[in-house]
Amino acid sequence: MARDYVTIREEQRGDETVWTFATVSHDRLKSAPAKVTRRQNRYILMGAAWGAPIAAVQVQIDTGPWRAANLENCELLRDRGYAWRFWRFDWGTPTSGKHRVRSRAIDINGNVQPTPENPAVADRRTYWENNGQITRRVRIT
Repeated sequence: MARDYVTIREEQRGDETVWTFATVSHDRLKSAPAKVTRRQNRYILMGAAWGAPIAAVQVQIDTGPWRAANLENCELLRDRGYAWRFWRFDWGTPTSGKHRVRSRAIDINGNVQPTPENPAVADRRTYWENNGQITRRVRIT
């Protein structure tokens, strides 16, 4: 039996309360930076992407350009569709201090995970609905 995730939202329309129900689709692109490790003074970011068949993941450090991450087991997972894709990004030797790190997934049709400000996700209130890019704060010492 398939599982249907639904969100319920209360809205005021004039003097009337209206309840809306929306099915949350499994194909919403999502990615998240999950962990930073240091090996011999080089930093590696690791994360996951999921939702639709993932073709690529890009990482942005602070306000820098989007750069390609390496997808794990690319050959093994290419035809598995909606599977999670783990990724790694060689950050190199970043400057000490606070940094903002975010990732975005790109599916096989070229769709890009939206920013949190994108009108398509800006009014989404629950975890299941909102698939906007996630920013993590990292301190390098």
